[in-house]
Amino acid sequence: MSSSTALIESTFLNTRKPLLQLLKRRLGCSHTAEDLVQETYLRVIQRDSIEEIANLPAYLFRITSNLVADHGRQAVVQAEDRHEPLEEDLVCPKPPPDRVAEAVQELEMLSQLIAELPPQCRRIFLLHKARHLSHVEIAEQLGISPRTVETQIGKALKILRDRMGAL
Repeated sequence: MSSSTALIESTFLNTRKPLLQLLKRRLGCSHTAEDLVQETYLRVIQRDSIEEIANLPAYLFRITSNLVADHGRQAVVQAEDRHEPLEEDLVCPKPPPDRVAEAVQELEMLSQLIAELPPQCRRIFLLHKARHLSHVEIAEQLGISPRTVETQIGKALKILRDRMGAL
């Protein structure tokens, strides 16, 4: 890997989160934000040379801003071509209030069911799903075997699936 590619990757990884936050605020759509961040990276990595770029993070933000503007222009053109309202093209459609309320109820129910899991099963499940620890990391932390971790996670998933399905 060349030093310029390594510099681009390092800088991109360090600025990815702020870029995503900026795009999510400006676009209101996390999917489009992810796409435009990826497009930013592709545009920089495809350059012949980056030596003339004095401030690479600022350059990434400039590309991102330009992509947002391009996205807005494309949405306007597409809306005019279809004679549809512009707002629908610029942001992700929000789910209807009844779907939001239903999702909140499902999350509350799932939270209650997780709380009712056997203590060790619940602890292992939460370490894996909430803290994103690997089976080996959980096993080391709790002083148990990775196989026990795997078994307990499977047990938790089965209990939760069965109980959610019964509701």
